[in-house]
Parts: sequence; C-alpha cells; structure tokens
Amino acid sequence: MTTARAGVCIAGGGIIGLAIAAEMTRRGHDVTVLEAHGIGEQAAASVAAGMLAPKGEANVAHPALTELAVASHRGYPDFVADIEAVSGEPVGFDRSGTLFVAAHRDHVPAIKQLDAFHRDRGLNADRLSGPEARELEPALAPAVSAGLLLHDDWQVDPRLLLHALTAAVRQRGGTVLEQAPVRRIERRNGEYLVTHGDAATLEASAVVLAAGAWSAGIVHGEAPHLPMRPVRGEVLRLRGERLLSRVVRSPDGYLVPRATGETVIGATSEERGFETALLAGSVLDLLRDAYRVVPGIYDLELHETNVGFRPALRDHLPAMGRLDNDGLFVATGHYRNGVELAPITAQLMAELITTGRADPMLEAFSPLRFAGHAPAPTASGTGR
Repeated sequence: MTTARAGVCIAGGGIIGLAIAAEMTRRGHDVTVLEAHGIGEQAAASVAAGMLAPKGEANVAHPALTELAVASHRGYPDFVADIEAVSGEPVGFDRSGTLFVAAHRDHVPAIKQLDAFHRDRGLNADRLSGPEARELEPALAPAVSAGLLLHDDWQVDPRLLLHALTAAVRQRGGTVLEQAPVRRIERRNGEYLVTHGDAATLEASAVVLAAGAWSAGIVHGEAPHLPMRPVRGEVLRLRGERLLSRVVRSPDGYLVPRATGETVIGATSEERGFETALLAGSVLDLLRDAYRVVPGIYDLELHETNVGFRPALRDHLPAMGRLDNDGLFVATGHYRNGVELAPITAQLMAELITTGRADPMLEAFSPLRFAGHAPAPTASGTGR
C-alpha cells in the first residue's frame, strides 16, 4: 500500500470538486483531486447543457437558492476569465442571452408569469410577440406566439470547462488523479486517511466530499449520511447547420446552440436510480418538443445521446459545509444547478476551509440539517 500526502483532498473530479480545487490552488494550497473515472466521463456536468440562468427559473426556486445562484452568476465572467487565463483553454462562455418562447397556446401563461416576475423585480427582460421572436431567431416555428428575451441568462460549455479547470488546477501545482475512486475516509492521528483506487492511501488535513450523486456512497466514519439520490437526465446532441444564435427555451425543454455547430437538446428528469439505458420514448419526446420550437432540427445529424445523474438531496438544495468538527467538508447535491453554482461554491467552500468561518449564505445549505437521518440507499460499490 502506498501513502501520499496532500493538504486538502477533494473526493470527486466533477464541476464542483474541480472548481473548489481551482480556487484552493489559487490561494496557494496543496490540493489533490481524486476522480473515480476519467475527467468528464461520469460527471453530471459532462452531460449538462451549460445554461447559466439564475433568473429564468427564479420564480419557482427556493429564495436562498436563487440568492446563491444570482451571486454565482454575478461572478461568472471573472471566474471564466481566470480559468481561461491560467489553463490557456476556452470554455465556450456565451453572453448572447436566452429566448423563452411559447410554442403553443398552453405555453402562453408561463410566458406571462415569467414576465410578471421579472417586471416586479426590475430584471433585464423584454416581452416579444411571435413575429418579434422570429425576427430574432428566424428558425423558430410559425406557431411560436410569444417570447421573453432574458438578456442576462448565458451559457458555457461544461465539457470544455471541466478540462480547463483540470488544466488550471495542475498549472497551479495541484494534483488530479483519475481512475481513483474513494473507498473510505478515516480519521487517524489528527489526519484523514483516504483510501482510493486499488488500496492506495492519501493523508490530508482536510477532505471535501464532492462526488455528486455518488457522494453518499463514500464511507466516512460517524459523520451524518446524506439522503442523496440520482435523478436521471437524458440529453441529445445534434450536429449540422447552426440554426439559433442564442439559447431557446420553452416550458417543455431547451435548445442550446454551440459555435461548433452542435445543438444540445434536453432534458428529461426521471427517478430511475443509476439506470444507464437510454429510452426510445425519451428520445422521441425530446425531439418532438424541440421540433415544435425549431422545425429545422429535422435535417440535423443525431450525433450523440447521453444519460447523466443529477445529485439530488431530499429538499433539492445543495449540502455545503462541515460534516464534523475537524476537517471533513461536503459540497454536493447541486441537482440541476451545478454548473451555475460552481463559482460561488468554490469561493464559499475555500473560505470556510481556509479560515474556518462560514459565510452566512451557507446557513440554508448546511449538511447538518440531515443529521439523524438513516443512510440513503446507494448503487453497488462506493465513490464515483
């Protein structure tokens, strides 16, 4: 058995774990990230469309979550600039805005509700008629009868961001180990002993559980277990002519255009555990709903189909903070918001780990709110 040493060990190389690692290395800490697979192979972010829309769903979100998302969104340009500068890699950051549309008359009330919410709060959005929406996006279907242009809802390419974060961590002296699933975390002689991979061990002063939907499966002594479950999401990727200039959403789904000619269509939300099989009915539903909004997708190549697992806790809020009184922390349960919340999560967690002081924003997301709950069922095996 080999034993290495790190100041901070982060269990999980998804968007949250890597963002925390990038921030910790920026502050000069010795960090090792342990990723169960290859970077991007199993991370929820590698399947995600990358929409940055804290206000697009603010009318239905928990107020504390909306506050967190807005704060993270505000810092996204600086976050991206730093990661791109250090890594030398682009992340596909696009500030063209999002067009929310009514593809048929049953969607109109949702447009009106979202418009009213934005007006009440003085948010930056423009109500559009069907013709005005099609003037902005000529590929929209003739049946589109209304739209709402959300100027401050952006996008990033999560796959590019994962690899840029990895490069930034390494560039700043951190270590990212792939094919290194975390098996067990023990407290021994004032340090944490992290067993990973084929019985290798790592000694660390602090450990952060950030393994997404797999976080609850990591054994970590007497700390509270998290009532975590995976929520399946199926996403399609098309290739061909770029039909849209910005993200287009309806109440039934979304289309996210990339500069590369890829269009991401999503997403389903299913309670099916860690089932990886793609369902024909889900593909049919996604294509049908997207076709109603942008008929031109009919002639695009169906290039890729993906299944991912969103990390969902019982109340659909993240768990961020201490799990014990020493140096065991958690940052997981971001559900559908991991990409959006990466910058603020990294900042808040790095500050907590470094100084021991918890920002008031973390109060609503304390993992100790689940203390006393029975362990949640997990997939066979542990780690990611």
